[in-house]
Amino acid sequence: MSASVASPSRACARWCASTSATPRPTAARVASSRRRRSCRLLLRHEETQRAAVADDANADETAAAAEEEEEEEDDDDDDDAREEVRSLLSNVCVVLCRPQGPQNIGGIARVLNNFGIADLRIVTPEPSALAPPYDAADATTDKATHPAETRATAPLAEEAHKFAVHADWLLRDARRCVDAAEALSDCVFVAATTARARENLPILDARSAVERVKVAASEGKVAIVFGNEATGLTNEELSLANVGVMIPTAGRAGAGAGGRRGEKRYTGGAGPTSLNLSHAVGVVAYELFRELGDGVVSGFNSRLITTEERTRLAEELVAARRSLDVLASSSSSSSSSSTTSTDGEEDEEKEEEEAALLAEKERLLEEKEARAFARVLNAGPIASKDAAAFFNLARRTRGETASHTTPFAWCTPFLKDFSRRHSSPELPFQRLTGKTFD
Repeated sequence: MSASVASPSRACARWCASTSATPRPTAARVASSRRRRSCRLLLRHEETQRAAVADDANADETAAAAEEEEEEEDDDDDDDAREEVRSLLSNVCVVLCRPQGPQNIGGIARVLNNFGIADLRIVTPEPSALAPPYDAADATTDKATHPAETRATAPLAEEAHKFAVHADWLLRDARRCVDAAEALSDCVFVAATTARARENLPILDARSAVERVKVAASEGKVAIVFGNEATGLTNEELSLANVGVMIPTAGRAGAGAGGRRGEKRYTGGAGPTSLNLSHAVGVVAYELFRELGDGVVSGFNSRLITTEERTRLAEELVAARRSLDVLASSSSSSSSSSTTSTDGEEDEEKEEEEAALLAEKERLLEEKEARAFARVLNAGPIASKDAAAFFNLARRTRGETASHTTPFAWCTPFLKDFSRRHSSPELPFQRLTGKTFD
């Protein structure tokens, strides 16, 4: 019986052995365990965050790739549109028949270059437009000494290249022809400019003619033909045209200005007109580019500010303006200094009412100034680079004002001296800044 029952000593020994095998954790071990648990939780949280960031990055990359694809598609569409524009303008040529002024020829090259027309054809220039010795002419009849075949390929006068400025390459690459038939041999549509109505030739104004040219340019080469400065196009040259083109002007009907004898009679509107040759080419070239080109006019190199940015700018300017107003910042201090009267009595209710009235007055003034700034800023579009200058000015003004005890720190010595020489409780410096000098 005694062998089956354990003694208390043996039970204690077993209990001690069991407790010694698994000792109780100390405070250091508990803290270390908590730190390890915290580290594991932190690592798990960081891994979760990295996974979320990676997902966001992948989403951003996917969105960026989609945007790039859309931009590439838009660029492709824009390139296709520009290519179509270039193809239409490349199908337009300007033909000068027997020009006589080298300045006009150079000016025409320059204006064509500006409006994207690179096909210039010159038919047998007059001697005055050619370089020596091809500028020779009979002194009596003023007729060219050299035949048309020679003048068709003779070099142009140096003055023409001078007036072409950076477009002199157009003169060097210009196609030189003996007659109009040769110059127009590959054209499917011909528009001939004229200063007066012609029989058997439909007449259009420049803008309407350009609409016809646009339709024909999609089918092949089209030509705008200009005649000699003095005589215009001949009947033979006009017979090659599909339509006649006139540029309406404000010329008077009947006699010239003042009715002087011998002046040519040109009318405006639908009637005959007369312009300098290079000017006429410029008008038609502009209409062509306006209809066929892709010119964009913009007045700003930076973006315009939004309504929200405009409101923020107005608030910054109002705050800068108020930071320079010592009356607004000194209302509380001036009221506190005025509470001390000569006889030691003060009326708190009156001072509070005056302070409330002053605060309300300043609030109304601030709102009025804010509306004034808003009206100025809303008067027109504002570029972001211009708005940035006002933002910097406003913030710098507020920062410099905050760095001084008073906006009138520069005049403190003078006001201090004035305060010491007068005994009145209402001193200028005290009224403005609420400060006294003992």
